[in-house]
Amino acid sequence: MAKRAFRFQKERGTVANSQNLHGTLDMWLSTITNGDYVMIVERVQKPRSNPQNRLMWVWFTCIAQAWSEATGRVFTPENVHDAYCLLYLPVTMPNGANIPGSTSKLTAEEFTDFLNKVQADAETEYGIQLPNPDDALYYQFANDFGYGA
Repeated sequence: MAKRAFRFQKERGTVANSQNLHGTLDMWLSTITNGDYVMIVERVQKPRSNPQNRLMWVWFTCIAQAWSEATGRVFTPENVHDAYCLLYLPVTMPNGANIPGSTSKLTAEEFTDFLNKVQADAETEYGIQLPNPDDALYYQFANDFGYGA
């Protein structure tokens, strides 16, 4: 039997268009044969947003500069990305070695968690205060680094 999806939204404690959803669901249920069934309701996971992605690269640029200044070595935002993906999104290879995972498939919620960990680590481990979109000069700062919002 083919799976059937019914998409709906719940806002302020109420299912939007619930009468229509109930009618559609009742109609579909009347067409299936007798037997045992399982109905699963899953929350739709939104992918990370473009503003989240821009914020990550602004932060990684800031961290790369700070690491470069502190060590005299050249760090790139990509180096920082790989370091934090290895730290917080490791992928374990069959031989037991860890490699950096990817942020590209994270949901918006997972990405927020990742960014919160990066921000906390940058501040506690390296004393780096990262700019936030709520900061007055954030967008000018982001534009200066080539990550215009």
